[in-house]
Formats: sequence, structure tokens, C-alpha cells
Amino acid sequence: MAKIDCTVPPGLVIYADGCCEPNPGAGGWGFVVYLDEQEVACASGGAQQTTNQRMELTAVIEALAWVNDNFPEVAPRLFSDSAYAINGCNDWRHGWKRKGWSRGGPNAKPENSKIANLDLWQCLDGALMLRPITLEWCKGHAGIIGNERADELSLIGREAAVTPSPTALIRQQLDYTARY
Repeated sequence: MAKIDCTVPPGLVIYADGCCEPNPGAGGWGFVVYLDEQEVACASGGAQQTTNQRMELTAVIEALAWVNDNFPEVAPRLFSDSAYAINGCNDWRHGWKRKGWSRGGPNAKPENSKIANLDLWQCLDGALMLRPITLEWCKGHAGIIGNERADELSLIGREAAVTPSPTALIRQQLDYTARY
């Protein structure tokens, strides 16, 4: 059995992760940024009603936005334990885009050609067109420091979505009142 390297690689390295319990249900996303093996930033968030895949993609989107705002000239390494996010970002989105954001060809049945989470895939496509990077896979729950930290942050984001702060509840009431 191959030993997993649990250290953070040098340079600008980001780990992104999402969670959802139950799925669908309350979910969270998180990312952590390391610069030369030192944690320099992290963020998390969540939603009361979502899916695990949406949170995995949101974590990558938020991480890319952060790096574009803070290190626009540096090429990061971005890791995720989500094969869905990795394959979609590195491969699938190119074909979907060529087919007019559809999974099937011109003869595909509409119910078979719909792309789940299309809004997020289009956002990721835009972000990755601005900053072309190849996302890298890492094994989840295997003791990899950055992945464990991103997982922890996704759980914090989920918890915040489940039990919003009093300030968030006041903001929610003000938004509701302003709308109606």
C-alpha cells in the first residue's frame, strides 16, 4: 500500500472541500490557502438547502475568487477530494461548452442532456478561463493536512448555515421586510 504524503507542498497551495448532511440538506464549503507551507488564509460558508456537489463546486469557486483577488500573478496548486469537481473542471466543461452547455449531441433527449449545477459550472468555466489551472485530486480523510483543514472549514460553514448568528437573522428579517 502506497504511503500518503501528508505535508503541504511548497508555493501557493489551496485545498477546497464541501460537505452536506443529509444530502440534499444543509451543507458547507471551505478552503484553506498555504504559502510556502504556512496557512495564510481560509474561508467557509454554507447553505441550508443544497447538495454535496454544489458545495464542492462552491468551495473551488470561492478559492479561485480569493486567489484572483490576493495573488493575481501567482499560479496556485488547487487540490480537492471531489472527483466530480476535478473531472468537471479539467475535462467535462470543455465538451459541455462545445455542445452549447449540454451533455448530449443534437439528437439527445432533453432529459438526458441537462447538466446538473449548470450555473456553477459556467461560473467555474469563466474563472478558469481567466486563470487556467489544472485542479489536482487528493484523497479525502487520509490525514492530508490541507484537506483535513478544508474539511473542517466546510463543517464550520455548514454549522453556520444551520444555526445562523443573531446578526444574520436580523439581516434576513430586514431583507424580508424590504422585499414585502
